Amino acid sequence: MKTGLRGGWLNYLSHDDMERIHCAALALLENPGVVSDSEVILDILEHNGARVNREAHTAHLPAELVENALKTAPASFVLYGRDPTNDLLLEAGRVYYGMGGTSEPFFWDYFTGKPRAPTTADMVAATRLGQALPNVDFIMALCSAGDKPKDVAFFYKYDAIFRNTTKPVVVSSLGQRAVARFLEMAVAVSGGEDEFRRRPWVVVYVTPVSPLRVTPLNEGIVEATHYGCPIQYSPAPLMGITGPTNLRGELIQATAEALFGLVLSQVIKPGTPFIFAPHTPVMDMRTMQVTYASAEQAVGRAAVAQLGRYYNLPTFNTGAGVEAKLPDAAAAAEAMMGMLLNALSGMTLTQCMGTLASGMYGSLEMLVICDEMVRMIARVMQGVPAEDEARLVEIIRQVGHRGSFLEHDYTAQHFRQELFFPVLFARQTITQWIEKGAKSIMDVAHERVQEILAATGPAPLPDGADEVLDQILRQAVHEFQALVATKRVYTDELS
Repeated sequence: MKTGLRGGWLNYLSHDDMERIHCAALALLENPGVVSDSEVILDILEHNGARVNREAHTAHLPAELVENALKTAPASFVLYGRDPTNDLLLEAGRVYYGMGGTSEPFFWDYFTGKPRAPTTADMVAATRLGQALPNVDFIMALCSAGDKPKDVAFFYKYDAIFRNTTKPVVVSSLGQRAVARFLEMAVAVSGGEDEFRRRPWVVVYVTPVSPLRVTPLNEGIVEATHYGCPIQYSPAPLMGITGPTNLRGELIQATAEALFGLVLSQVIKPGTPFIFAPHTPVMDMRTMQVTYASAEQAVGRAAVAQLGRYYNLPTFNTGAGVEAKLPDAAAAAEAMMGMLLNALSGMTLTQCMGTLASGMYGSLEMLVICDEMVRMIARVMQGVPAEDEARLVEIIRQVGHRGSFLEHDYTAQHFRQELFFPVLFARQTITQWIEKGAKSIMDVAHERVQEILAATGPAPLPDGADEVLDQILRQAVHEFQALVATKRVYTDELS
């Protein structure tokens, strides 16, 4: 089991700041409360002590409900992989990184240098690459199955992911019915429901609507808790659009919305693993583009990680995503800032490795570059290793004024542990670089992608799982296409 990097050194908020943000969030949950377009969610909350106004479709949560939920949500739990060697110990301050996000609508093509429509084959390649890269700890989609019908493409997406990784997987909540199908697929891949319940390796990613609203799509939380899957509740109020144009106000609203999800998960099933995951995105007022790598967003993420430590809950956020359109210097600078600040602040799960253009498309080359950057961050997070100072003084004396540490036994015994050696960002002289083709890092990354994909294949499946997956996929596609054919928008029918 992986135990992650240890972060949590970067603190923008004082304890008093966090207390005030928490109290302000509680005040919002009580008044005006949260609008729910889902009768299912209103019924659950009303049955468990919330004041529900049916006419206004609002749920008003007393502070006691929040405090009780904070007591029952586990501070530490294992995020399982289908392969136990990929298990992650989740708790506030431990740091991991993951590939992709939700269904990016495009895919960056190395050969044309431009985005294009993605295919299921791209989904397979991206997942296999994420499976092979050692610093990708969990898997999300790096593109969509764009060659499949739009209304059912997400089933093909998760079919491709489940067949090609044994790492923890994050799936989006598209309503109770869709999540049920996703988890049926996961059960098949696990070899049966009992095994999946024993080691649920799928996180259900729930995204409410800001400000302070939930929809039938969020009912996927019901199905997730039924199987014991961790809930990742991720409101994302846009500063200046669906949230205040003020970082503290943004944090108050996002915290309130995330605590609503915490309460919902815990009243459905106390003890459900919960990941505190409010985002702090910014809308660029000049372009109307949602940012992934703005400076204020990076500060907001660090504050979210701090609030996670305050609540003693694991956290999740963006961090590796960038605004840059190519896997170039701008992309690397933006990704490194986000990933490093997340690590320093103790963000438990950082997503978006490999994404470009504010999440509009993914890139296999950028994913490989991000993997190398995580290696660098891991060394930074080690800090200054402890050592016996008296021993070091004696070594320095032995070498003396005119000696060389290169010839000392201590150097031969320790340099591999003490010094960082890059893999992708190879150190070369100018002459060596020219002799090897004077390649850009984009070209080097592409060669690495090709090497990995040539050596990888699908993840192993239990006996009979392939046929069961095919059957579930066919049934799910038929069911949802029937909804579309009868003019019922699937997002209104998932409950």
